[in-house]
Amino acid sequence: MSTMISGPEAYFRRLVPERDNLLRELEAEAKNQEIPIIGPLVGELLYLLAKATGAVSILELGTATGYSGIYLARAAAENGGRLVTIEWNAQMVERAGKNFQKAGVSDAVDIVTGDAQTVLEQLTGPFDFVFLDVDKEFYIKILPRLHAVMKKCGLLIADNVGFQDADDFNRAIAGSSRWKCVNLFAFLPGHSPEKDGLCIALSQ
Repeated sequence: MSTMISGPEAYFRRLVPERDNLLRELEAEAKNQEIPIIGPLVGELLYLLAKATGAVSILELGTATGYSGIYLARAAAENGGRLVTIEWNAQMVERAGKNFQKAGVSDAVDIVTGDAQTVLEQLTGPFDFVFLDVDKEFYIKILPRLHAVMKKCGLLIADNVGFQDADDFNRAIAGSSRWKCVNLFAFLPGHSPEKDGLCIALSQ
């Protein structure tokens, strides 16, 4: 049997994807202001998955400062599509809007201010790709409506499923015939926190 890499966390931390100055500035800002972000590894994963699936209609629940939205909007724009991102905090909406402009993706983004559950009731979709990153206790409440606004075989990525508040969501989606999913617990350099879970699911 092959020998595993010595010091895997330090090793894989060196392999984190490169990113531009804006994303690095947002990472520093998030650290200083204690704003949870997905970090460059998960950001690049979102971009790769959105590109690989050819997603043109992308939905994000939980905009914050726009860090994850920049990765998603870049994929959407390159695919000839758009990102709809929902955020309840008006101050975060303003900050995200400025960051989308700096990133050059504002023409491919619609920011909706409001509670994710309420806004979801007003959306019709269908969305090709959804990134879920709001307060974890709301995941289970949002799940049925997410299925309703997603296309068949649309891709859902749910962040922070290693949190206790996501337990009922994890159990529900894993046991549902409406979804085909995997739950991954992993070391995610730069993510908040760095050891956490991601749920990757296809709507059925």
